[in-house]
Amino acid sequence: MIDSQLNKILKPTLTAIAKKFIKLGVKANHVTFIGFFFGICCLYLIIKSLFINAIIFLFLNRFCDGLDGAIARIKGESDIGAFYDIILDFLFYSSFPIAFIFVDLNYSYSVCFLVLSFVGTQSTFLTTAWIIEKNKISISDGQKKSFFYSSGITEGFETIIFFTMMLLFHEFFNYIAYLFGILCWITFLTRVIFVKNILNTKKTVN
Repeated sequence: MIDSQLNKILKPTLTAIAKKFIKLGVKANHVTFIGFFFGICCLYLIIKSLFINAIIFLFLNRFCDGLDGAIARIKGESDIGAFYDIILDFLFYSSFPIAFIFVDLNYSYSVCFLVLSFVGTQSTFLTTAWIIEKNKISISDGQKKSFFYSSGITEGFETIIFFTMMLLFHEFFNYIAYLFGILCWITFLTRVIFVKNILNTKKTVN
């Protein structure tokens, strides 16, 4: 929901750090895979009920997710880089709540609900981008983008907040997961309505 505003604030810092990494010969894809490794460490620590330690690796994972993009913008973005970034993010997002099942089987129902909600948001995220590109629809800024990032009330920042809450207040995991899942479904619906409206508008114009 506030990712675009937050990115404007963080962009100068990430760009400065990215330039230092580039001087060391680090590529965007290297950071992407390192970030995914940090994500795996986070999952392992959750399974071991080391929740505070897991927060550190959650933040490292998310830091890498921002840094790889900053490096790519300087060195030049690539389709394969975007591909790696998206699929590894989605794998981590879906695996994160699943790790809590190993902590307590009573979390199973809320985990299933949340992971299903992720399927909804992730599928609408990708298909919205596909619709925009396939139909060459101009976005609000007047430009045609190769990959349109559709907004919603559950974006990257909100995901970090909810994941952190799950780690800090894991005894209330079920409540947090259901709340997050409901918000994800609201995002799902807003994107469905958005695509329906733009396609109806395009049909009317044509």
